[in-house]
Amino acid sequence: MRPPLRIVMPGPAHVAAHPDAPWTLFFPTDPAVVDAAIATGLDPEVDEWLVTLTVRKAMLPALADALVRRGGESGKQLRRAMRPVLSWQLRTRDLPLHLPHIMGIVNLTEDSFSGDGVGRDVRAALRQADSLRRAGAAIIDVGGETARADRPVMEAATEARFVAPVVEALTREGHIVSIDTYKPIVARAALDSGAECVNDISGLTIGTGAAEEAARAGAGYVLNYSYSAPKRRPEAPPLYRDVVEETVAWMFERVAALHDIGLVDPQIAIDPGIAFGKSHDEDMQVLRRLGELRTLGLAILLAHSRKNFIGSVGGRVPAERDLETHVTSALAYGQGARIFRVHDAEGARRALEMAAALTTEEPGGFGPDGESWPWRAGASAAHMTRSEPDKDAPKGQRW
Repeated sequence: MRPPLRIVMPGPAHVAAHPDAPWTLFFPTDPAVVDAAIATGLDPEVDEWLVTLTVRKAMLPALADALVRRGGESGKQLRRAMRPVLSWQLRTRDLPLHLPHIMGIVNLTEDSFSGDGVGRDVRAALRQADSLRRAGAAIIDVGGETARADRPVMEAATEARFVAPVVEALTREGHIVSIDTYKPIVARAALDSGAECVNDISGLTIGTGAAEEAARAGAGYVLNYSYSAPKRRPEAPPLYRDVVEETVAWMFERVAALHDIGLVDPQIAIDPGIAFGKSHDEDMQVLRRLGELRTLGLAILLAHSRKNFIGSVGGRVPAERDLETHVTSALAYGQGARIFRVHDAEGARRALEMAAALTTEEPGGFGPDGESWPWRAGASAAHMTRSEPDKDAPKGQRW
């Protein structure tokens, strides 16, 4: 399976050094693509399977125009990548994608893999959500059923009955709520109770019902890569020729299905499905090349918190994997992820603040002025061995 287009965009360091740093584009071999490239003044590299182009950003519009004139979808897809969605559209508000957003987890279960479920206690859910919000979570993701394959599927009507009051209570307290479900009945109950988006782990493997509920409500929707139906392990492990290329192709196919039921690009966030149908090594391959999902021009959500690929690296149990989660979040932010589903909201906020400062902040964002240390003659730094600095920071600076 190959996508109509796959892009490797320059990283933050390349863009900081040169705003017109080149993009690398991969197309299935097609004479029309070769012709468009040559007409644009490019030198395509062609083999049996792929046309590879290295293109300066300034030349991308001309290439897209040339591709569109020759028919096919590749030119339109390139235009989508060049003009990505700027905000994730939820039911009643938009989340701008020039900033990171934390999605805090509230599991209404007692068998969550990470051991942090609150059960069906509405007050416990409210306490956990309030704690997550104070720590920096913008969204509360509520789940009524564990995704663990070794636990039975919960009856949908039962799940809807105990999820809806929690969503309603959280909404009443001013939380932005996401419902973590693949079941249409549960999605409808949560949306009718005030949820803003549907986080669907199914990847449309069992139909589009949950996505249709999001479309009906004008809500946001998370498309999660999934190799098989929820809570079912494939009989044999999947075999990928190139797991990232196939994930990008899968996303193109499923996004087209979402368009068919009425969802539009600003409503859709895509999640690479860490721990869904991939080995731990393949999960890390996807994370290493996460930026290739930017080809679709959509919001990228990462649900990686405490998952088992981290255990493969350090051998730690889920409750002890937050530091590794935050390292992964920071690296993923630099590749274009903007929504992070995590257990530890405070640690995520601190990691992502630093990641944003280092990768997407414009030069001068933290610059001193003529009055601030170290440029002022005779200035000295605060004495930092104490819990509080012994002097105020100069104008434009923070200790």
